[in-house]
Amino acid sequence: MGTKYSIITALTLMALCASVGWQSPPLSVNAACCYFAAKDKDINQPGQKAFITWNPQSKTEAFTVQPKFEGNAMDFGMVIPTPSRPKLDEMARDFFKDLAIYTILMPLPVPIYGPGDPTIKYKQNKKGGASLGLAGADLVGKKPVTILESGVVGSLDYKIIVADDANGLFDWLKQNKYSYGGDQNTLNFYIKKKWFFTVMKIDPKQMKRTANGSYSGEVTPTRFTFSTAQCVYPLKITQLSVKDKTDALFYVQAPKQMDLTGDMSWRPSYRTMYITYLLGCGALKDEQVELDQHQNWLSEKRQKDAKFETTKLEWAKELTDSEMSVMEDPLKNYGQAGTGNLLPGAKSVSLSEFLSDMRAQYLKESADKQLAEHAKTRLAQWEDMYQPSKGMIVRNPSNQQGYNRTRYSWYPAREAPLEEVKALSRLKGHLQKSQWVTKFRRQLRKDEMTDDLLLVEVPKEKQQTYTRIMPTSPP
Repeated sequence: MGTKYSIITALTLMALCASVGWQSPPLSVNAACCYFAAKDKDINQPGQKAFITWNPQSKTEAFTVQPKFEGNAMDFGMVIPTPSRPKLDEMARDFFKDLAIYTILMPLPVPIYGPGDPTIKYKQNKKGGASLGLAGADLVGKKPVTILESGVVGSLDYKIIVADDANGLFDWLKQNKYSYGGDQNTLNFYIKKKWFFTVMKIDPKQMKRTANGSYSGEVTPTRFTFSTAQCVYPLKITQLSVKDKTDALFYVQAPKQMDLTGDMSWRPSYRTMYITYLLGCGALKDEQVELDQHQNWLSEKRQKDAKFETTKLEWAKELTDSEMSVMEDPLKNYGQAGTGNLLPGAKSVSLSEFLSDMRAQYLKESADKQLAEHAKTRLAQWEDMYQPSKGMIVRNPSNQQGYNRTRYSWYPAREAPLEEVKALSRLKGHLQKSQWVTKFRRQLRKDEMTDDLLLVEVPKEKQQTYTRIMPTSPP
C-alpha cells in the first residue's frame, strides 16, 4: 500500500464478499479514501459535535464544541449556558478530526476458508440488504446582566455573564449585537436554574476575511470546564437554531461507559445488532429474549411515532496501554490497537501456527500424503496475505454458530491516510488511560429538544466494547 493507510467500510466489504461468493478473501484491497463513520460525516456534516469529559468524584465536567460560521463578525454569536462559571481553553483546530480518525472502526472479520470448512455465501433479501446463509450557584446583585469575565479564546471573543431576568438578558444580547435567534422563555429556562451564560462572537483581529469580506468555516474548538452535580449537555438552547432536526455526535470520556437516558439510549440499537449478527444462531436463550424485547420496544415506539430513530453507538472502549500507545507512536501502533474482545473461546494465533495447521489439514485429505499443487499455492497465498503487520489470525471456538463458521478468521488491521494517522499524537493529554470513551450519534428532532441531555453511567455488567465493524449498520 505504499505510504498510505486504507480502510474499507462494512458496506464495501459486503459488496466484495457478494462478488466473490465468499470462497476466499480478496488478495488486496486499497480504498484509501473510505472510512466507516466517515471523516466527512464526522468533521464536516452540519450539526453539532461535542467531546465530553466527566469526573464523578470531583463533580467536574468539560465539554469541547466547534461551531460553524458564515457571515461577518457582527452576525456570528453564540450563547452557551453551563451550571456553574466555566473555565475556557482553546483546543487544537483539528481536534475533532483527530478524534474521528482515532475512533474509526476496524474492518469486519473475514472467514478463512481452509480444508473442511463449509461454504458460506451472502444472499440478498427482498429489501436489498445482505444476510448470512449456508450454501450554578446563587447569584447576587440587581442588574439584569452582570459581566463576570471578558477575554479572547482562540478566534472567539467571549464574555461570561449571569442574569436575573430573561427580558433583561434578551435586551442585552440585542444591544451588544449577539445574534440570538431565540426567545425569552428559553433564556428563562436557564435563569431559573441559576446557570451561567458564555456569549461568544468572532474576534475580527484573530480572523482572515474572504474575498467578499465575510468569514466562513469552523472556529477553533473551545473547551468549557465547570462544576456540576450531574453530567449534562445543554441541548434545549440549541433547539432555537434547528429548523427540523440536527445530527448530534458525542464523544464521552469517563471512568465508566456512558449513555443517554430513557428512549435516547444507544443500547437497544447496539444490542439488537450484536445479538442478531455477531452471535446469530449461537445466541443463548436469555439473549434471544433480550433481542425480542428490543425489537418489540422499537416496534411499539414506531407505531406511536413513525419518525422515531434510535441512538447509534459508533465506537466504545476502555482505554488500555494498547490504545494509549497509538498517541505515543501512531504509525507503529494505530493498525491493531483497539482490536476489541474476541468471542468466548476464540484465540489469536501466529501465522506459523496457522500455516502449520492448514498444512496438516491438507495432508489429511491427501491420499498419498503429499501436498497437491493447489494446496502449495494456497499456503503461499496465505503466507503473503496474513502477515502480522496486516492484521490478526483468530482460531474460532469449535461450537461457533454466529457470523463466521470457519476454523479461522482474519481480523484486518484498521488503516487511514498516513498524515492523518501521524497527527494522532495531538490527542496526548486529552485521552486518559483507564477511562472509557463512548462515541454515539443521534438525529435529534426539534420536538425532542425540550430539555437538556442527561448522561448516565452504564452498569458494569452491561458495558459494551465496540471497535470492529459488524455485518450491518445499527437498526
